Amino acid sequence: MTAFSLGTVWEETIAFLRRESGLLTPVALAIFGPAQLLLRFAMVGAANPAAMAGKAVSAQIFLAFPALLLALFGYLVVSLLVLVPGISVGEALSRSIRAFFRAVAAGGLVMVAWICIAIAIVTAATLGVMLFQSSPQSPGVANLLSMLIIIPMLVIVVRLLLFAPVLAVEEAGPLDALRRIWGLSRDNVLRFIGVWLLFLFLGFVVTMVDMLVFGSIFRLVALAVGDAELLFVVQSLVSAGLQSVLSLGMTVYIALIYRRIATV
Repeated sequence: MTAFSLGTVWEETIAFLRRESGLLTPVALAIFGPAQLLLRFAMVGAANPAAMAGKAVSAQIFLAFPALLLALFGYLVVSLLVLVPGISVGEALSRSIRAFFRAVAAGGLVMVAWICIAIAIVTAATLGVMLFQSSPQSPGVANLLSMLIIIPMLVIVVRLLLFAPVLAVEEAGPLDALRRIWGLSRDNVLRFIGVWLLFLFLGFVVTMVDMLVFGSIFRLVALAVGDAELLFVVQSLVSAGLQSVLSLGMTVYIALIYRRIATV
C-alpha cells in the first residue's frame, strides 16, 4: 500500500473523464439519473408539511431505499469500467450484478456494527446518567450523546471510502471485503478525510448552481408559461443530470485512488 496525492489523482480523473466520457457519461445518466430522481422525490415526500409535523409518513420517503441501491449498483459498474482494462459495458453490468449482493451484505454488516456501537453508547450514557443523577433531558447530555453516536459513524464512513472498488474488483466475501477496505484505509485516513471534504465542497457547489441558477431560470419560465408541474419535471431531470455527473466524477476519483494504493 502506498500514499497518494489528492492533486495527482484529481488530474488523472480529469484526464480519464475526457478520454472516456463517451462511454461513461451515458452509463452514469442511465443509472445515477434514475437514482437521483427517486431520491429527489423521496426528499419532496420528507419535506411534506404533514410528514414534518409527524402526522403522516408519505410513501415517497421510501423511494430513498431503491435510490441508494441503484446508486450502489452504479458505483460498482463505473468502478469496473475504470479499473478493468478493455471491459465492455455488458461485462461490467454482469459482474456488478454478482458483486451487488455481496455489497449489500457488506453494507448490512456495517449497519449492524454501527447500531451495536450506538446501543453500547446509549447504554453507557444511561448508566452514567443514573450514576451521577443527571437529567437525561438536559441539552448538554443530549448533545453529548448525539456526538458520541455520530463520531463512530463518521469514522466508518471515512474508512469505507474504497467500498465500491473493492467489492467490484475483488472476489471476496462481505466480511473479507470489509477487512480489506479497512486495511487499505489504515495509512491514508487523513487523505480520505480530504477526499470527503472535496466531495462535500463539490456537492455544495453543484447544489448551489442547481438552486440559484437553474432554479431561478425555471421559476421565471414557470411564471411566464404557467405550467409549473411540467417545469418541475424538467428541472428534476436537469438536477438529476448534474448530480449524475458529480457521482460519476466521484466514483472515477475513488476508483483511481484504489488503483494507486491497492496491493495486487
